Amino acid sequence: MTKSITVIAAGLLSVFVAGATDVPRYEVFLGYTYVRANQFNQNTGLGQEIGGFDMNGGSAQFIYNFNKRWSGVADIGSVTKANVGVINASNTTTFYMFGPRYSFRSESRFTPYAQIVFGGATRSLSRQLDVLTSATTPVFPVVNPQDLFPGANTEITAQVSATQTAFAMAVGGGLDWKIAKRVTFRPIAVDYVLTRFPSYFTGNSSNQNSIRASIGVVFTFGEK
Repeated sequence: MTKSITVIAAGLLSVFVAGATDVPRYEVFLGYTYVRANQFNQNTGLGQEIGGFDMNGGSAQFIYNFNKRWSGVADIGSVTKANVGVINASNTTTFYMFGPRYSFRSESRFTPYAQIVFGGATRSLSRQLDVLTSATTPVFPVVNPQDLFPGANTEITAQVSATQTAFAMAVGGGLDWKIAKRVTFRPIAVDYVLTRFPSYFTGNSSNQNSIRASIGVVFTFGEK
């Protein structure tokens, strides 16, 4: 009976234990990303009407492990909201940030980590508008394409867009679960994200505070 218990315990332990020296040199993360965004000044005016909103997309990370604990991270991703609040605009925001990561590696298959990354973010707002061409719009002597030369006093659909780039920073952490020699599952990663987008109305920069959560798979390459 004692021998059986020992064998069972050893089997369970092997599920949660991985070699501490098996530290990959490179890691690549690919996954789904959710952002609870607050990209507008919510203290006044239109920002209060818009409020916070949900964005969905994907992200990727390239990690270079200097040693068992410290790594350098390149963090890139993009999220989209098709219809933002009362302005009815599509918002796509892309992040590109870089910085250090500290991993709490042990004999366990589970590796929590903390990181801080700095860089930039670019947001693009676009909206379709139904407009009427003016009475002075010239008529060109062509049949097609009608959309390019609609003529005077004609209803058309036009798309307007604006793009801004600003400072961005993210600080947070996550948990990696090694499930195979070259494959690690990341069930959760959560970051506080700070951006400094200027107002579309005043041009003044201000802080926007968002929360980012990701889930995905990490592929590892090369040994230490």
